[in-house]
Amino acid sequence: MKLSNVKLILAREVRDQLRDRRTLFVIAVLPILLYPLLGMSMLQMSQFVQSRPVRVLVVGGRGMEVSPPLIEGDRFAEWLFANPKDAEKLQLVFDADGDRPPDGPDNLKQPIAAGGQDQSASWEKARALVQSGAYEAAIYFPPDFADRLQELHDSIAERRAALAAGKIPKSLDVPDVPQPDITFNSSNQKSLFVNIRINELLNRWKDRLGEENLKASGFSTRTAKPFTVNVTDVAGPTKNDGAKWAGVLPVLLLLWALTGAFYPAVDLCAGEKERGTLETLLSSPAGRNEIVVGKLLTIMIFSIFTAVLNLASVGATGWIVLSRMSGFGMPPLGAIFVLAVALVPMAALFSALCLALAALARSTREGQYYLMPLLLVTMPLVILPMTPGVELNLGNSLIPVITLLALGVPGIFTGAIITEQIFRVQGIGELLIRSITSSDTPVIMAITFVYAALVVLFNLVADILYGFADPRIRY
Repeated sequence: MKLSNVKLILAREVRDQLRDRRTLFVIAVLPILLYPLLGMSMLQMSQFVQSRPVRVLVVGGRGMEVSPPLIEGDRFAEWLFANPKDAEKLQLVFDADGDRPPDGPDNLKQPIAAGGQDQSASWEKARALVQSGAYEAAIYFPPDFADRLQELHDSIAERRAALAAGKIPKSLDVPDVPQPDITFNSSNQKSLFVNIRINELLNRWKDRLGEENLKASGFSTRTAKPFTVNVTDVAGPTKNDGAKWAGVLPVLLLLWALTGAFYPAVDLCAGEKERGTLETLLSSPAGRNEIVVGKLLTIMIFSIFTAVLNLASVGATGWIVLSRMSGFGMPPLGAIFVLAVALVPMAALFSALCLALAALARSTREGQYYLMPLLLVTMPLVILPMTPGVELNLGNSLIPVITLLALGVPGIFTGAIITEQIFRVQGIGELLIRSITSSDTPVIMAITFVYAALVVLFNLVADILYGFADPRIRY
């Protein structure tokens, strides 16, 4: 193999690819424009979602005089939130307001009944409004909910007053407090999150009511909660940002390395077949191996360039746009370096696969049909490390390698039958065919026994190596 011929073929193929406008658009123009546009769109959508409060319908909650308060005006009480400004994100609409969006069903355009008048019918209409999407959630407070809470508080106060006067009070009669109901639509992601948030607020309010009742009884609030749990996150901001970007960058690296290799490979093989330039290249003084290596290096260059340009665009977008969103930061430099190191073997793998598939295609259109099966085979390589609880280390990474070697080594001898027949090479495969045609039974049995022994032997070796690769495997 002459290196000078490989360089000439490489320069020729790169020059031809740079003349193709479609290749330049996919490799250079698309990543420069795509990710900034997506980042700006995500930022605007996030700001719009945060600025638009969600609507929660409250049935029977108007005028509840309970201490501590649950509702202040048309908002939940600010003390229920870690950030008081978050109270503005939940807009409460009460049943007495008759307020509802104008785009609801015709049979629900009537105002909901006020106060305690037929609250069961009001609650059924509230459920229908949530189901229709007019409200993200609805809360129902029974008519005597506040009165029962006040009765419980008064009973505790009377018992404490009797104890202070030296009297023996009767046993505390705890009234049954009816339970509030929450209705949401689990098929609506926004309604699902609102339900979780309302549950948190009501539980926080319930805990505060319990603390107030303990104080009224003369007990410390630590009686019900003698201790608290301190949680410490040992991951710093860098590790948190790295964990978030780890779910995005490897997927983009794999997809763009594959895409950047596929389209040049189709054009270099199937495209040259259509243009009739492949025959001219084959008739040149360059050997077949030199032509293949030159095309492979060309595809690798475009694959690496595409992935690097996309990673740079994603990093710049994350630094400029996503860093303004809460919970996002710039990708760690260490992660970028690791991805750059892993890019070279990944580009070589995808370039070889795309070149082999493109060589089988008779036209550019047929070659493009091979992209989807290749993506379907490749995507599990990304999804598996992202699966919760799955850690891709050296042990479980060697499992598929050992399996392929155990099945492939006997296949080398078995596949030699076809190879030796096509290229007229003398070997065990050629001997087996000759023995079958001449009905030489002892030789056929001997070769078959060797094949069977190889399959059993290498499967046994694979089973033994499984235990060394992954200590969790035991027999």
